[in-house]
Amino acid sequence: TLAARLTESGATTIMVWAERLAGGAGYHFHLQQPTQAIQGTTEERAQQISHEIEHLIRQCPEQYLWGYNRYKRPRGVEPPPEKT
Repeated sequence: TLAARLTESGATTIMVWAERLAGGAGYHFHLQQPTQAIQGTTEERAQQISHEIEHLIRQCPEQYLWGYNRYKRPRGVEPPPEKT
């Protein structure tokens, strides 16, 4: 993944998430270091980053966008024809 490859640059890794405040009062931004060093193969680093994201989500799971339908076909749109 791009995030895993970026760890090869030597830049400091910072985990960031925004917490929505009640009543539309804005956001509180949280910045923190990963809970463990991001190292290993690209695949291992991608897995570590996934674990870090899971850790962030667990801090405020009710604010995570669980239903992001990026790859769903819009209602009423026919599927593409089958290739043979």
